[in-house]
Amino acid sequence: MNKYNKILDSWKTVFTKKDLEKILDFKTKTSLDKFLYREKKNGLLNNIFYWIYALKNYDIFELATKIKKKSYISLETVLKKEAIVFQYYDEIFLVSDDNLEKKVWNIQFKFHKIKDSVLLNQLWLEHRKNYIIASKERAICDKIYLSKNYYFDSLEGVDFEKLEEISKIYNNKRVILEVKKLIKNYA
Repeated sequence: MNKYNKILDSWKTVFTKKDLEKILDFKTKTSLDKFLYREKKNGLLNNIFYWIYALKNYDIFELATKIKKKSYISLETVLKKEAIVFQYYDEIFLVSDDNLEKKVWNIQFKFHKIKDSVLLNQLWLEHRKNYIIASKERAICDKIYLSKNYYFDSLEGVDFEKLEEISKIYNNKRVILEVKKLIKNYA
């Protein structure tokens, strides 16, 4: 099997150099660099950052979580996708262990710092094939934690028991009270 087919068989669309090293089992750094140079030249791989490569049709969420390892898709990205907020956002919003903004071509990635005890808690995070995304309830709680008195356009389809359960992982009185108020006002 040729090396490009091995990449396709991995079911990933975005790779770090380390990922490619493991998938392709290169013995030396030089062989990997030669392979990457050749595949970029042939147009089979795009070099996004010096440590990240992607196939032509890559998954934007997979790229987002490759930029910062400890991160997941949340906030306005999930809230818009779930029709909880109606505003349109070009950016991809994530929570991570640090604040960071990165632009790749015309897409802005915005990472918002959240404390490790929340970031590493897996409660109502969905593990997709190559990235992690918050449930709508988790995204609501993330947004409340990061933005006091945030306005949500619609809470249609939100599981309020789940929302209340998630609010407790923040160990923050304001978040718990805002969630209770949100539930009371909507119910």
